[in-house]
Amino acid sequence: MRDEYVTSETNLPPDPEQGEVSIQVTDAETKEIFSTRAYVSRDAAELSDPVPLTVVSGPHENTEEQWYIEVLETDIDAEGVDRETLERVMEETAEGANVINTRSDEVKTLLAYLVEAGVYSSISEASRKVMYEHLSERYPELVNEYVDLKVQREQRELTGGSDGG
Repeated sequence: MRDEYVTSETNLPPDPEQGEVSIQVTDAETKEIFSTRAYVSRDAAELSDPVPLTVVSGPHENTEEQWYIEVLETDIDAEGVDRETLERVMEETAEGANVINTRSDEVKTLLAYLVEAGVYSSISEASRKVMYEHLSERYPELVNEYVDLKVQREQRELTGGSDGG
């Protein structure tokens, strides 16, 4: 069977067609998520060995656009992310409370303003979304690695398996 991959538009770098990229994709058949070095393009003719890549977007990721990917290397490690440390931290935080306290009048005031302005429905929502956006922009490799580990963990739990591979 021919390979086919899916990725979120949020996984694409700002100029994905400008050269080699590191990108997280899902195998459309097996649903395995992995990071890869690749070339991506909207035009299959631009790639030496193009494989279909569905790029999903929108608030519910229900908008699809057909792209193509030329995979150079699979299962690359996220640059600079210590996977063992991330897994340990995930375990530790799963066992405790998930509350973060910034103790900042300035931050609380700015978030409260965004709620009053109708941008967010609550300070908690504003805080979560602003932090997620910042982390995604500033530390995309960390966020991608976290998502990969979380999905693998959930797949193991759902299938009763003990190994992600």
